[in-house]
Amino acid sequence: MISTILERLKKVKDFRQNQGKRHEIWVVLSIIFLSILTINCSYKQIEMFSNKNQEQLINILNIPSKKLPSYSRIRRVMMGVFESEIQLIFDEISSANNIAIL
Repeated sequence: MISTILERLKKVKDFRQNQGKRHEIWVVLSIIFLSILTINCSYKQIEMFSNKNQEQLINILNIPSKKLPSYSRIRRVMMGVFESEIQLIFDEISSANNIAIL
C-alpha cells in the first residue's frame, strides 16, 4: 500500500519554482502523509515525527542529501499544494483498498 501511495504522490504537480528546491514535492508529501497516518497533524507534530523517524524516512524515501525537509518547507508545501489533487489520491487509494481515509 505504501508503494502505491508513493507512486501516486510522485505524480503530484510541483507548484514551486525550480530555484532552491532541495526535495522533490513527493518526498515532502510522503513525510506529511506518513505523519498524518500516525495522528501527527499540526506543522509542529509533523516536524517532530520527521525528526524522530529521520533515519527510517531517509532510507525508505531514498533521500540522497540525507537531510529531511525543514518545518518551513513542510509548511509551504502544505499551504501550496492543490488540496483537490491530494484528495483524488486518497480517494483512489481508499477505494482500491476498500478503506476509509478521513
